[in-house]
Amino acid sequence: MRGLFSLILLMLLGCSTEYVIPNHYPGVIKIKDNLLFTAYGEGGLFITDIETDQVVAHIIPQGEMKGIDDFSIDGDLLFVLDARSQDYFASYSISLVESPVLLDGPIAVQGGPYNGISARGGNIVVSGGSGFLEYFQYSADGKLTGSATFGRDRGHPDVILSNTGAVAFVSTDFSTRVNGSRFGMISLLLGATLNVPGVISQHPIPEAGFTLGINSPVGFPIQADIYNNHLLVAHGGGMTIIELIDEAAFGETSLFNPGIEAVSVIAENNIAYIIGYSNSNPVLIKADITDILNPITLETVALDINDDIPTSVALSSQHIFVAAGKSGIVKLIK
Repeated sequence: MRGLFSLILLMLLGCSTEYVIPNHYPGVIKIKDNLLFTAYGEGGLFITDIETDQVVAHIIPQGEMKGIDDFSIDGDLLFVLDARSQDYFASYSISLVESPVLLDGPIAVQGGPYNGISARGGNIVVSGGSGFLEYFQYSADGKLTGSATFGRDRGHPDVILSNTGAVAFVSTDFSTRVNGSRFGMISLLLGATLNVPGVISQHPIPEAGFTLGINSPVGFPIQADIYNNHLLVAHGGGMTIIELIDEAAFGETSLFNPGIEAVSVIAENNIAYIIGYSNSNPVLIKADITDILNPITLETVALDINDDIPTSVALSSQHIFVAAGKSGIVKLIK
């Protein structure tokens, strides 16, 4: 790593005349088209130009929404989730990113705390947390229809949809242990019409367990990314890699244990970037996944964020961004 730069985004000061932000911390972060999207809970969602560090837009929780805790982006559509005591989600147009437009919602959902959202290809899933998973559909103009529910297990804290949006990969707290494991992943088939999703595959992760990297009310010790027809799952025992057959069923698997409790992962160009803890110290692991079922640790970087908890990681062409509690957004050179 050629350098480490801690960047606390002081954009909170004076960035909106409509909403005064107290001490809110970044939770989930994502990058699209050189823009950093950051969920600040009750502080709403900020869109920032990563080259200038200037705030481009600020989305304030609408109607009965108390915050924006998670979000998903599909082209020019943005879907935001309030994952508090009563959950809501809404759709926005970001075709003019400086002026996001509310398209539909807020719509109440049945989920509980530790909830997640993912949208792709006209399908959208709210994972439900400790409540029911709900499956909706949306049109090209962001209008929402639905829903169908799925509630077989104790909880579904997070979800990511396949590249086509036809399959949901859901972190799961099993009602009945699978091969002795409480936690794992399931894949759900989302039909062309709204029906109860069907289970395709399930994979127990015995190494998973509660970690420090929980960002209430979203986040959980099982976070996933999709890369080259594989599911990369960060959890307390490291990272589990699951082959995806026909973008849906689970195939060959392996466990990569770089000596950390992993919190979140993202991959590009045959490199996986994993944030987590080693002996309670926050770290970033950079791993070569050219042979994807046999990762090799390239570098371990201590995150200079004091006792703050890293919760999310995102990539630009030159930098790694880590959401890190009171330390704000930490920016590292790749």
